[in-house]
Amino acid sequence: MLEALDQTTLRIRLGIEVDEAGLPSVGSVAAIARACIQAWRTAGRARVTAYLNRQLLAAGFKEEQLRERVSEVIDALIDIGDVIAVRLDGKPSLVSSRQTLVRIAETAYTVLGEGGDNPTIQQDPRRYARGAAAGAEHPTALGFSDWLGPAQFRLYLARRLGGSADGTINEFWATLQSTLRHQASPLDLARLRAVVAPPSAEAAFFGRHNLPAVTGRWTSDVPNGTWCGVRPGRNPNEWHPILAHVEGSAAQALDLYDWDEWAWALLARGLALGAPERSNFLNGVLAFEHPVPRQFTRALRLLGGPGSKAWTWRISEAANRCFDAWRNAEI
Repeated sequence: MLEALDQTTLRIRLGIEVDEAGLPSVGSVAAIARACIQAWRTAGRARVTAYLNRQLLAAGFKEEQLRERVSEVIDALIDIGDVIAVRLDGKPSLVSSRQTLVRIAETAYTVLGEGGDNPTIQQDPRRYARGAAAGAEHPTALGFSDWLGPAQFRLYLARRLGGSADGTINEFWATLQSTLRHQASPLDLARLRAVVAPPSAEAAFFGRHNLPAVTGRWTSDVPNGTWCGVRPGRNPNEWHPILAHVEGSAAQALDLYDWDEWAWALLARGLALGAPERSNFLNGVLAFEHPVPRQFTRALRLLGGPGSKAWTWRISEAANRCFDAWRNAEI
């Protein structure tokens, strides 16, 4: 006999908790996704997505609330290595990864992949990944820095230099400036938009470049100097990330590889000029006042979950100390 479940009962059965925005929490969606991927062994991403959408619709959430949240969670699980994206019979599919423990604090770990029989593994509804506690250091756990790896501005530095590179972020900035001097192309100054206002408590709003009139720290009246900016593309509201040098009425621009290199360039410029980009940690929320590199996002997906505002993350004090230690050592 089939049991009729109301939406509240179904949410309880599925372990769904609701976040501040009224959406299914990232941890709840991650747990359901992980469970069906492990049960099916190999599952097409489209099948997993459809399953999650059906379950959450039945639990009373609106379809427009679900699509972005489900896609975001699956992307995060792939990014941190909790599940692995593969192609089977030409179709994007998902499989569970082997269990990996990442040490966050002396007796606190993040668990990726198959959970096994560890009774201490728990899913915080605010986090993508699961956590586990142990009475003593787990001998096979990875350190957080080993899991995350070196700061990835070095990948762009190596690409610019045409080989391997293990330099500092100041050397990355110096390389960008040198490349700008030798390989830049002229740019109509009227087409340039750049981040000019320095990071400060008064200018905490970073702003946007892709509006008819720029906002925040952006300006279209760019003074002399070397700046992280954008130039227009061929299509309406298409903008390319660049490094630009302005002298008088002349501007030179170097196209950057992508927005990730641009985010590293912004960090490097601030450190080189003694005006570093800002972030702060308060009451369990790490807030950035600037766009972050993809590697930061990957780290914070492992350590916590998204905050209620853009560029904010909910993480524990131990997780913040862990991230800070890596950041201070690498940047």
